[in-house]
Amino acid sequence: MPDITRPDHFLQLARTLDRVFDDLPQAEHLRRGDDISPAIHSVVSDIGYILTEISEELTTSNRHDYEGWGHGPAERFGTAALTQCAPPLGTALAHLGRIVDRLGFLHENVRHSSTARTPTPGDVRLVLQEHLDHVGTALRTAAQQLRGTATQLSRTTSSHARATSARNTHAQPPSPIPAPASSPGPR
Repeated sequence: MPDITRPDHFLQLARTLDRVFDDLPQAEHLRRGDDISPAIHSVVSDIGYILTEISEELTTSNRHDYEGWGHGPAERFGTAALTQCAPPLGTALAHLGRIVDRLGFLHENVRHSSTARTPTPGDVRLVLQEHLDHVGTALRTAAQQLRGTATQLSRTTSSHARATSARNTHAQPPSPIPAPASSPGPR
């Protein structure tokens, strides 16, 4: 399990969501008769995987608390911050569900008529693009939340490191008192 107290974990997840966003097809591809369902499948799989990871982290954190291992405040904060990405990712999946529904309609009613690539009607493309835009917004929201958490963790980590360093500086034993210059032995 990744260390949810480290900013780089959250930044890596944000980069993953950026990649998923970049993989989103545009409804304009349907004008040419292209099939966007493979791209939609990939996006659904990626978002589902990330939501599974979030759920797994929450389960692990709760189990550690229940079994007495107990996560500290940093781990609890990381888990809570991670779960805040679930709503926008769920929203993205809901819109992807609508897209899959529309693509199923097209598959049944438009594409079966010939083996050639059939352009999708403009009004359906607009509806699909609206849902794709909502998916993109939700992915950007989740990625931004992850980046915000990483920034907050970085500040907390650097503040903690400075405080620890300051404590260690003040906790140092005083330097030994130099011994007086040796005097010649008894005269």
